[in-house]
Amino acid sequence: MKRSLRAKYLTRKNKLKGDSACIGRDCLWAAALLTVILLMTAGLIYGFNYAISAPYFLIKATSVKGCRELTEKDVLALAALKSSQTIFSVNMEAMSRRIASQPWVKNVAIGREFPDRLVIEVQERTALALCRKGEDFYLFDTDGVFFKKLEDGDEVDVPVLTGYYQVGQFNKELFDNTLLLMKSLAVSQSFPTLNAVSEINVSEVSGLSLYTENGFCLKLGFGNYENKLQRLLPVITALNKKDMKQGLLNIDLRDTSKIYVERRGVVEPVGHRKTKKGFST
Repeated sequence: MKRSLRAKYLTRKNKLKGDSACIGRDCLWAAALLTVILLMTAGLIYGFNYAISAPYFLIKATSVKGCRELTEKDVLALAALKSSQTIFSVNMEAMSRRIASQPWVKNVAIGREFPDRLVIEVQERTALALCRKGEDFYLFDTDGVFFKKLEDGDEVDVPVLTGYYQVGQFNKELFDNTLLLMKSLAVSQSFPTLNAVSEINVSEVSGLSLYTENGFCLKLGFGNYENKLQRLLPVITALNKKDMKQGLLNIDLRDTSKIYVERRGVVEPVGHRKTKKGFST
């Protein structure tokens, strides 16, 4: 009985020694692995710091693409690059935000060209027209986004929208319809193209009116604008025959059954019979 207990004791003692040896080896392996990880991390940090500061990667050239309204100098001023920066040390996200803060910039992309070149590509907004609000005018783009108040020094040659703000309220429905019309005129091959339009006025009573560079006022009323403008061809042909293609004329297209043309702003002699001058087709 005593031998049996002693044998069990010795067996347990030997097992504990074996387990302790295994634990010791595991601890040594863990310590070695941790050391390797720390050394690799330190190496990576050193390599990263070297890369972002190495003279070989200092930015020597910056290319700016896509400028129309803006200049390369404008974009570089917003980029705020420092002479000591490398292509790795540039915070491209922060730089993109600074450049995109310029109202004319719609999108911006920044890329690296190894070893020492930075490329900035901007996508500018295309100003479609101006919209009057009170005494101020605001530029909006082809998406209908108002992106900039017109200021001294802004050189734009676009139509002006008037009547869309009334008593501080913006008529969005008429604006959206006008936007669709303007996009159609921008690609139109027949009169009036968007370049020929100087002003678009909207009235809650009479609807839409287009004023052209040659003095025409095209009254379109509400809706179905493109179809109404397609009826202009015989009118323009008749005006050319009468040599009236240049002049202040009202061309009323609101009535689908006829078109009426009359002169604008002509003061008649006193005592003259008040009749409308023009013709209908």
